[in-house]
Amino acid sequence: MLSIYRVRKISSLLLSLVLMVTIGVNPIESYVNGFNSSSNLSSILSTSQQPQQQQVSSDNFVLEDDGFKITNQIKELLRERIDNNKTNAAIAIGLVDKNGTQFYGYGQLSNKSSNTKIDQNTIFAIGSNTKVFTALLLADMVYKGLVNLDDPIENYLPSNVTVPQYKGHKITLENLATHTSGLPEWPYNYCPQYDPSRASVQDSIQFRLGLIDCTKDYTLEQFYQALSNTSLLGEPGSQFHYSTFGSGLLGHILVLKSNMSSYEELLQKRILDVLGMNSTGINLSEQDKKRLAIGHYKGQEIPSWNLSAPIEGGGAIFSTTSDMAKFLSANIGLIKTVLDKPMQDSHLIRHDTGQLLPNNLQTSEAAELGYYVGLGWIVTTNFGHEIIWHNGATASGYNAFMGFNPTTERAVVILTSDDITSNNISNIVFNDKDMLSNMVMDLLTNN
Repeated sequence: MLSIYRVRKISSLLLSLVLMVTIGVNPIESYVNGFNSSSNLSSILSTSQQPQQQQVSSDNFVLEDDGFKITNQIKELLRERIDNNKTNAAIAIGLVDKNGTQFYGYGQLSNKSSNTKIDQNTIFAIGSNTKVFTALLLADMVYKGLVNLDDPIENYLPSNVTVPQYKGHKITLENLATHTSGLPEWPYNYCPQYDPSRASVQDSIQFRLGLIDCTKDYTLEQFYQALSNTSLLGEPGSQFHYSTFGSGLLGHILVLKSNMSSYEELLQKRILDVLGMNSTGINLSEQDKKRLAIGHYKGQEIPSWNLSAPIEGGGAIFSTTSDMAKFLSANIGLIKTVLDKPMQDSHLIRHDTGQLLPNNLQTSEAAELGYYVGLGWIVTTNFGHEIIWHNGATASGYNAFMGFNPTTERAVVILTSDDITSNNISNIVFNDKDMLSNMVMDLLTNN
């Protein structure tokens, strides 16, 4: 049968790719960037295309009608993602539905670990998928009556921190979780030696992908300084401006409110322990590092580094397809936990993503095109199905996708240790000329 997803049309492929870049991949997920202008986006898109071997005509693609399972065709496409790029990277997929879970992995942990099998227990960085966990922590605390979504964030910060306002309008906790706070993508002092407005595209990609680590010395004092001296991009609650700054700030506020020692401790007690996600966290043990797939940039292994503590809630989590399958199973209601209601609340549409649209389209068209934001999640409705998803990539050479269909109760997660310029798994939702994208979307949408 012809792929259903294949015949669905968004306004243009450019719109899709711009959404991909702005929501969750190239400049956003890679930890350090600042690409907001249309010219920079266009340049990045040209640099971040899939390898030519992965592009297929939408008129020729046929999906194996084998139901919801990891077919040989899917395995072949996953292998091609690694082999065509001539890397020693790893890739892993997990499928979840009412019949259970399925897993497949391919590749190598590193150049030195060629004999280690890649499977559901291999550890990867999940990038900005972390933001979904941070928003769930908020939803859980709201459910428990510890905070309210409309609480001004200044209520939870030290008195010496000046929280920016926009014409008297204050930032709320919900604004941080829905990227409507008006905060910029990154704190202005996060990487002060790097000026993205003057950087070439290639320099920007190399910088984002881990060749310079400017996070390890970033302090809470600097974080507060950035917040106090930042001018908002607009009125809180009015427009979508994707912000790792805001998600990191939300995580920090929730840690303060919970009297926890760290974001990881809060994450562990409120989510990971509840779901039995025993291989998920931020600071990996020496034993866990033996299962870590090393990140890659242009086929080469690169140093592993992570977001500094003040911004961990924006993208610092490591996980496995096995653990992420547990998380997705809970989100689609296949396993029942104390997080059921907070998870359901996080799926609800809170705002459109109109600010993401190209300059030639009106913000009001966002609802018609069907891209919305919940608490952390992105919700897509314009395919005739509601798909709830997020993606992520990191500066240390990883990218990832997770998504589910609440109607069919099906979910997919793909994690890889290859970077977004050569293995753009994060683009699963949008690339209608890519066979793997079509397969994943058909898995989620077909009954």
